[in-house]
Amino acid sequence: MKTLKLMGILMSLALLLSLAPAVWGAEDTVSGSFTPSNVTPTVTTLEIYSDPGLSSVANSLTPQVYYFVKVTAGDGNTIEDIDQIDVELFFDSGDADPLPPGVGDPQTCAILTWDKDGGGSEWTIDDGAGTTWSILSANCTKPAVMTGSSGDWVFVIMAGKVATESAGADNWDSFAEAIDGGGSGNTTTRDKEVLWYGEISTADTADFGAVLNGSGFADNTNEISDVSVTYISNGNYDQQIKTENWTGGSFTAIFDVTGTCNDAQEFSLLAYISDTFGSAVQVNTTGISIDNTGTITDETGDTVATNSLWLKIALTFSIDTYNGNITYIIADR
Repeated sequence: MKTLKLMGILMSLALLLSLAPAVWGAEDTVSGSFTPSNVTPTVTTLEIYSDPGLSSVANSLTPQVYYFVKVTAGDGNTIEDIDQIDVELFFDSGDADPLPPGVGDPQTCAILTWDKDGGGSEWTIDDGAGTTWSILSANCTKPAVMTGSSGDWVFVIMAGKVATESAGADNWDSFAEAIDGGGSGNTTTRDKEVLWYGEISTADTADFGAVLNGSGFADNTNEISDVSVTYISNGNYDQQIKTENWTGGSFTAIFDVTGTCNDAQEFSLLAYISDTFGSAVQVNTTGISIDNTGTITDETGDTVATNSLWLKIALTFSIDTYNGNITYIIADR
């Protein structure tokens, strides 16, 4: 009987122990991983401004003046993932809205590039040759912090002398593309104007030497036929000429716009683009056309080396050496 009681107590104790909660634990780990996708970059803004503060949108561009091209680009992997940004400024003949040509040309296209791995050539421009298009690398800017999802790149550029004028329906478009290892995103801005540009240069002089009183305005008389003038333009232009009174050491030569030279101390000039007396025109004091057929040039310009002048002076003229300016002009037409 005593033995049975003891066994009952032991069984009860065992049952109680088996029902008691555990007072210790254990753990193990499962390795996890994920890789974000390479998100294609985006370009949300492409605009050209006339000021470094980017407050004044430039709807027209004057060659040889600096402008500020802003590109806002984004990337879901942060903008540090963007490797390159390209901007093409290109001519649009007849407002046809073409695709960007992808090839630089002084008259029709300039390609601006920011290259993250470009080193000393981080900011570059390709205009097809070493021309008067330029990029001011020291003033170009990129985002100060590259860990965000978007940022602004600003290219400081100057259009070349022969960037084609926007005449009639013609205009210029721009295209920006952001590139990373997984693809690219882009946007286009259209219908900017490039204004007319003209430049002229000459190093020649026109020394008629000693002339007879009352002489001139006859073929091969008081004539100079080798004045060289170079014209550079991005559109159609007119070649003009003018002059004014000339001065001597003691006397003044009065320019006569009529060409008659009836009064003492009067002189006059005829001019043309070649040694063709029958086509010569009367020079005036404001600018008269000697050839209105000029068209867009290349960057070296068109040189006319046969510009000709014919001098006439009055019958009464004081002895002196007279000097003055004969001004050649390039004008828009």
